[in-house]
Amino acid sequence: MEMASTARVPLLALEPISTCDRIMAALKDAFFSGRLKPGQSIVERRLAEQLGVGTPPVREALVILQEQGFVKRVANKATYVTEYTPEEARQAYELRVEMEALAFQWAKPRVTEADLERLTKRVDSLVEAGGSGEARRFHEEDLKFHQDCWELSGNRYLADALQRHMAPLAAFVVLASDVKPTAEMAREHYTLIHALRDLAEPEFSVTIRRTIRGFADHWPTIVAS
Repeated sequence: MEMASTARVPLLALEPISTCDRIMAALKDAFFSGRLKPGQSIVERRLAEQLGVGTPPVREALVILQEQGFVKRVANKATYVTEYTPEEARQAYELRVEMEALAFQWAKPRVTEADLERLTKRVDSLVEAGGSGEARRFHEEDLKFHQDCWELSGNRYLADALQRHMAPLAAFVVLASDVKPTAEMAREHYTLIHALRDLAEPEFSVTIRRTIRGFADHWPTIVAS
């Protein structure tokens, strides 16, 4: 008597993880654990030796991390973990307030209920990250929320400018601070969604600016005026 064949269990295909992705994950762990601090240099050759990989994927990872704001690369010199002086951080944040307020103003007449639902889910995830004190996840979810808002402006030049300006600053304020993110910090983002859905001028712009400025109060690395 033949044994019944074992039923095949459908499995999801394993997603390949490139060497570059592994290097980026290792570096982000070092950033958020404080093993690599703002201003500290990263030498490609030494990092490659430490991780047991070649220099090309290390270089590729550092280029992507530069785009994400975690490092600054000086041509033919070195790569450094993103750092701002207190005055640079203050000026950068003041520019962020003006640029992002403009993005919200342009997004207001364009936003749909589906957009608002998507933003709400983003903040829900942010609240979960804040509640568990996960700095890395909090940073990533926060940036995704704001990127969605910039895209809603309908102006890709403004969205691109905010990405170039905000990614380094957002990474720096989290990496340079000992403050742990909280769920309450995350819930403040619901105010921005409420403004997009329910508020009219001038209350709309006042609320947007006040909320964005208020984010700076949580991070001692920013001196907001």
